[in-house]
Amino acid sequence: MIGNLGILTLAAQLNANGFDAKACTGITTDVAKTIGRRKDQLFAVCFYCDFDNQTAVAAIIKDLKKDAGNAFYVVLGGPQTLHMTERDLETYGADAIIKGEGEESLLAWLKARSGGEEISVPGEILPHENPEYIYLDDFSQYPLPQDEAVLEYAERPLMSVITARGCPYRCAFCFEGGNSKNLRMRSAEHVLFEIETRLQKSRRPRYLFFCDDTFTANPRRLKELLEGLRRLRKSHDFVWFCEGHPGFLSKRPELIREMMESGMVRMQIGLESGADSVLQAYGKQAGPEDVRNVVDICCREGLPQLAGNFIIGGAFETPETLEETTRFALDLLEAAPGMLDLSTTFLTPLPGTRICNDPGQFGIAMEDRDCLTSLEDFPVNRTGELSLPEICRARSVFLTRISNAMKEQYASGRIPAGRIRRDFELAFRYGIAAGYLKFLYGRNPVTVSYYRNLTGYRGLLKEWHELEASEKERFVIQRVPDFSLVDFTALSDMETDILLDAGVYSVKETAEKLAVSAEKLAVCLEGMSRRHLVLFSPCP
Repeated sequence: MIGNLGILTLAAQLNANGFDAKACTGITTDVAKTIGRRKDQLFAVCFYCDFDNQTAVAAIIKDLKKDAGNAFYVVLGGPQTLHMTERDLETYGADAIIKGEGEESLLAWLKARSGGEEISVPGEILPHENPEYIYLDDFSQYPLPQDEAVLEYAERPLMSVITARGCPYRCAFCFEGGNSKNLRMRSAEHVLFEIETRLQKSRRPRYLFFCDDTFTANPRRLKELLEGLRRLRKSHDFVWFCEGHPGFLSKRPELIREMMESGMVRMQIGLESGADSVLQAYGKQAGPEDVRNVVDICCREGLPQLAGNFIIGGAFETPETLEETTRFALDLLEAAPGMLDLSTTFLTPLPGTRICNDPGQFGIAMEDRDCLTSLEDFPVNRTGELSLPEICRARSVFLTRISNAMKEQYASGRIPAGRIRRDFELAFRYGIAAGYLKFLYGRNPVTVSYYRNLTGYRGLLKEWHELEASEKERFVIQRVPDFSLVDFTALSDMETDILLDAGVYSVKETAEKLAVSAEKLAVCLEGMSRRHLVLFSPCP
């Protein structure tokens, strides 16, 4: 859904220098077909390789090289190359493996081949040579990514943006923190210029997705970004997401309100565990109290969505730490009904991280360091007290308890109606689907129809509680769901008559037609509105 901003950035650099580059992300099994349809037009195919897709990339490249009719070059790059050596020249079989940020080196390699030259470039792995990974100090000098460079481009709501590379934090499980060079931030001015340039080409509302982990790391730059985003929202329809550090935001709570005022509707914070001892082992620089403080602030300020992820079966995990994490998650849900979007992962031993380099230091034993038995759906490590099957079951139990708590909140009416409506508005207008909506609200077609109408006819249709006194007489009753979705056996005779006559009579006329008092009809309409059966429109 997010696409790959790194690939788009490289495509922009190539296109600015005489090439016709297209970026392609999608389902792995479609790659060979995509290349096959275009192979006679291709000069080079460049693969992005990370920890998750390395075996697939190797297999695809080898398959391409088997076909003697393929006359194009194959180049390999991406974050996984950081830990590649000359042995991988044979493993992958590419014409070149280039380590590092490739704006300069990839362009140089391809330009040389287009001119018939055979040269090596900085970062290129050669026999008996294993170069350093290339980091760029000033990557703001290169052309801006262009969404139209996506192969078979069709405009979607989400537009990803990156404002920095590298990370100053050193969390034990994080690839970026464990491998990156110093944090290199783009200026607020340059980031805002990119956003405005790309929004000017847009024909629909957009959801900006700030990809980097360090969006909130520099308070001064953050304030400049927020001021610019407020300015841009006066002429462009967009909202945005970012990641925030709970330790930082807990100490600067006023920033959350400023971020929301500039269009933030969803934020993600690092959770990882509810056990402080585990968080300290990870080097999180934030404890459970920081997380709880941020959740309380976000709920109080009315942030629509706050996301976070828990690692199940990580450092020093025991039945006791799992229970502590589960209680912590349930407490957070209780403090902010409808706001939290909680997810879980198993530990992934990403190369270069402290956990991968020395798992025993974290009470972990690796059973499958290369993750060949897992697509993030089964653990690859055990702990001192938990086996692989026990960790897998623990995740299932955790998710069941979280899911049951969410269902109970919804069934008991403890989720504010305004929060539910806002989630639907964000989904229909900006393509943002929160956990509560996907797993609860969005599964009821009557509820979906109700909020789709409210969003699509914003300002023209109203809920009962929104009507002024005079409007509760003259507004026309409108039926929301199709008749095929209505369970008439659950309706009273009055409710059935109201739905059958919907769209014809005002509230006052309906009371007269049914020969009931205004008060009795009001009670009935309020209940029907609450059950998402009717809305109200002005008289034509």
